[in-house]
Amino acid sequence: MPIYDYECTDCGCVFERIVDKAGKPPPCPDCGGGQTRKLMAAPAIHVKTDRATGRIEKRVKDYLKDGKVSDATRFADKAASMVQSDRVKRIADKLHDKTGR
Repeated sequence: MPIYDYECTDCGCVFERIVDKAGKPPPCPDCGGGQTRKLMAAPAIHVKTDRATGRIEKRVKDYLKDGKVSDATRFADKAASMVQSDRVKRIADKLHDKTGR
């Protein structure tokens, strides 16, 4: 079931609840008032790091196959700064060890 944000029109309290789509708006948890309205909210997006790590690893390997070691190193460094993954950091460190840069 989705999580919706609500605002109480009586006291202004903003809260979230898990509610089915057909359900009526829940009462306010602060004042108990029944005058609540659903707010617009941005969807939550989660990027799976395993999938991103695999794509990063593939791109580094493609650079190396083409003989572009400096491009591979530069890309791995940039990826390691953006993706919180030990595996990506190890790839960048391994490239630095091999190239001596």
